[in-house]
Amino acid sequence: MNRLLLIPIIWSVRLLVLLLKVTGRGAGTSLPGLLVGRYFPFAFAALVAQIPYIIVVTGTNGKTTSQTMLSAILEQVDDIRVLRNRAGANLSQGILSQLLRQASPWGTLDATHGIFEVEEATLPRIAQMLRPNLIAVTNLYRDQLDAYGEVDMTEKLIRDGIAQCPQASVVVNGDDPRTARLTHQLPNPTYFTSLPAEYAQEVPYEGQLHHLDPNFQSFLRATKIQINDDLTSDVEVNGRVGDVVVKELRITITSPGFFHVYNALTAITLAKLLQVSDAAIVQGFRQFQPAFGRGEVLEKVKGDKRVYYQILLVKNPASFSLNLDLLRSRPSLKILFAINDNTADSKDVSWLWDSQLERLNDAAIQWLMCTGIRAKDMKVRLKYALTGDRAPTLLQSTQVWESIREAIEQSFELAEDGDRIYVLPTYTAMLEFRKAMGKVLD
Repeated sequence: MNRLLLIPIIWSVRLLVLLLKVTGRGAGTSLPGLLVGRYFPFAFAALVAQIPYIIVVTGTNGKTTSQTMLSAILEQVDDIRVLRNRAGANLSQGILSQLLRQASPWGTLDATHGIFEVEEATLPRIAQMLRPNLIAVTNLYRDQLDAYGEVDMTEKLIRDGIAQCPQASVVVNGDDPRTARLTHQLPNPTYFTSLPAEYAQEVPYEGQLHHLDPNFQSFLRATKIQINDDLTSDVEVNGRVGDVVVKELRITITSPGFFHVYNALTAITLAKLLQVSDAAIVQGFRQFQPAFGRGEVLEKVKGDKRVYYQILLVKNPASFSLNLDLLRSRPSLKILFAINDNTADSKDVSWLWDSQLERLNDAAIQWLMCTGIRAKDMKVRLKYALTGDRAPTLLQSTQVWESIREAIEQSFELAEDGDRIYVLPTYTAMLEFRKAMGKVLD
């Protein structure tokens, strides 16, 4: 009966999505799910029940990238058809919107595997509805205080969500002291990922770096990491996932930054639990493209001049600090900071002061620019972060444009033909930047 009731709902959703696109009011990634979830709550369970295998990815950072990596791997396997919330809409309404949009006009879903990125606080609310077979937790960093308060609350929310799914196997970051203990005294089979100590100790975890017992049998470790000039990473992976031995598995990760190796290890562990071959995993990483705003490169062309903009999303102190650390080795840096304070970014921008902007003092900076709603706040943060002989001149030359579209035009004028500008935006600033560059979410 519920399947029949889905038919008029899905037709109404299709009409709503069409209207949103025609009027330029959005892409329908959340609103349909919000309305349907409120007035027809049975729809979520009726759609999810049609997907035989469910994988959930949560955590502070890396959810979208880990999900995208796993999807690229599974697409290499015959007879696997993946459904995922690819636009990063990770609240319950976003997940339901994706299910509704992917359903046929008759209320059916043609998917063998669902991979859902789930926002941390949402996990306890929808865990029983999703009933995942696999749960992955990427990390637990300090986020904006107006999101969940202290990180202890985030840890509790995720643990509560896992506790509702005793049937699920769990993949966690074994270096992160908070994720490493999530399943303690829970029945869930648990698998760990890890980086070499020289890399793991550079990550701003909440607490002392967790050290896995070298005799422990259920973890994958990146034993060799080579960061290339184009910021891609060549990685060798070794370890064991249950009864499966992984030996000298070599992949290339196109997402910039060694911290994305964690996301790759998460995706590989999940793939091995799904009995995917090494060959399919390697091919999946060859096909993988960074998720929107996570290292993607956009270009602006005017006449004979071409300028490249590489977007590195910053949404909390950990991501900001790690991306700045990544850029320190780049020559002649040109950086555009785009800081908004919309709800999805955090209304409280005090997190900028917890980010290690001081890392810029070791960088070869040519120029800086600030844009977005809180562009002036970003300029003030730079004033206190930058030191040394060049700091006064650099600060004086740092332009502030609250309009992101205007900042794009001004940065293009400052750049030379062929230059690369690194854009460090908050979430809604990233969406606004991409829209101004002619890129919108599907």
